[in-house]
Amino acid sequence: MKLFCFGLGYTAKNLISALSPTSWQFSGTTRSGDIKFDTDVPLNNAEQHLKDVTHLLISVPPDKTLIDPVIFHHKTDIQKMTALKWIGYLSATSIYGDHNGNWVDEETLPTPTNERGSLRLEAEKQWLSLDMPVNIFRLGGIYGPTRNQIKSIQNKTAKKITKDNHKFSRIHVDDICSALIASMNTKPTQNIYNIVDDYPSSAADVLDYLCEALSLPPLDAIPYDDASLSPALKSFYQDNKRVRNEHTKKSLNWKPKFANYKQGYKDILSKLGDCQL
Repeated sequence: MKLFCFGLGYTAKNLISALSPTSWQFSGTTRSGDIKFDTDVPLNNAEQHLKDVTHLLISVPPDKTLIDPVIFHHKTDIQKMTALKWIGYLSATSIYGDHNGNWVDEETLPTPTNERGSLRLEAEKQWLSLDMPVNIFRLGGIYGPTRNQIKSIQNKTAKKITKDNHKFSRIHVDDICSALIASMNTKPTQNIYNIVDDYPSSAADVLDYLCEALSLPPLDAIPYDDASLSPALKSFYQDNKRVRNEHTKKSLNWKPKFANYKQGYKDILSKLGDCQL
């Protein structure tokens, strides 16, 4: 099998690490280097790089002008990939918008409330318009061994923003990878999957748990209405929803190894030797 990743980011690199090197060949793009792809820079020698690729992962973010840069530059190249069995597009749960803390699933009508979510939704539509085995993965907030809030707490830069009854859905990077692999092993089809853990929770709850685990005093709460937030961070708090994963569990025979943030962070902290719980 041969995997090509448009965007060798955090998730793509972890996926490659999870796949067997004896059964898979890997390659992918970066914003500089020998296999370069950026929003305005198409992949050079695309036909050669994509030759014999069986699995294609897309983790390049959408663009205001081009919508999906990969589709914009390489739609024809992808449609010519005769060996291709699977396409995975990494999207986000921001496409659902605000639902006042209620549950959403893959059947919920997407109503994004910000540009980031709107662009993601348009990019999804572009990929699903292809007559190819496209799988959309709507990811919750990603965390993992090298992408988490531990250092910010230790460095005293973390802020505990509180907003009444506000919930986030999260997912450990290992569980993203297991879902992607499960999808790769199913019959080729088009599908949409929510990739989140079982227990949406507030950002403040996570910070409180980590402070306790690190034997540090809890952070002072900053009410959302009083907080000075960047536009990007503020947009995360504008939407309030809980995301279901039952369709993914049933369709892919999948379940998250880390069903909630406590399990995920306990594993991370234990490997760092910092966990006190």
